[in-house]
Amino acid sequence: MFNRSRDILLLVLATLLLGGCTSLTNKTATPAGDLWVENFVDAKGQTGIKGMVYFKDGGQPVSTAFVNIYPDVISNLLGPSQFISAPTGADGSYMIDVPPGTYFVVARKRSSGSPTGPLSPGDYFSEHQRIVTRVIDGKMSLVNLGLAPMKAPMFFKKVTEATSNTGVRGILTDIEGKPVPGGFAMAYTDAEMKRLPDYASTLTDSEGRFTIYLPAGGVYYLAGRIHAWDMPQEGEPFGKLDEPLAVKDGEFIDNIRIELAPFDGTYQQGKSRRPF
Repeated sequence: MFNRSRDILLLVLATLLLGGCTSLTNKTATPAGDLWVENFVDAKGQTGIKGMVYFKDGGQPVSTAFVNIYPDVISNLLGPSQFISAPTGADGSYMIDVPPGTYFVVARKRSSGSPTGPLSPGDYFSEHQRIVTRVIDGKMSLVNLGLAPMKAPMFFKKVTEATSNTGVRGILTDIEGKPVPGGFAMAYTDAEMKRLPDYASTLTDSEGRFTIYLPAGGVYYLAGRIHAWDMPQEGEPFGKLDEPLAVKDGEFIDNIRIELAPFDGTYQQGKSRRPF
């Protein structure tokens, strides 16, 4: 008898050992920075996506997580999705019936147990790199997802309604050059910057990488930090890019590095809706 839980767990463990602690097999990075996963398995004629959700640090399966399936990136993979899984089982497994097509796959685990709503510190999410898979008729696409802890509240002036071919990619580091995971980069259209950002990246991954998808080219001013819904307090990691970036339509500026150093300004009570 086919033991789905055992087979999924064995597949993930093998992938972790052979793939340098990555959860994805048959993966291909696209020019836009997406990660394509094409690994099809038979499922007695079912069509959809299945796999396992696990903690990236340690590899243990994650129960009561939810997997969201998006048909496009208009929402920047935030908010309600077209399809959502049932809670993952004790073995971390999930399975979603979806029609043939191309989809973006995201996993989240909220400490509240809710399948929807903003993420909060203490929740877990699959990291910012956009994971894409193709679903074909009569097959299941196997997509395993590693979760990282959420360190800052989700905080955006608005959801970035970005095209996939214009933006900025880079890394957040500390003053020693070490990557800063669980933070985010912010883009402003003016140099004042003392307000909610016009655009924001999704959270940085374990290597500090971020991507900001922009709706059009222009001149942008960038900053990075960990916490958000308040101005920085003394000692909080915070940084700004020294010079504005001129971004062209249809292009990405790559290899941008924003160094976060302990904030040395004066905290002003009551500025809770100003990032700094």
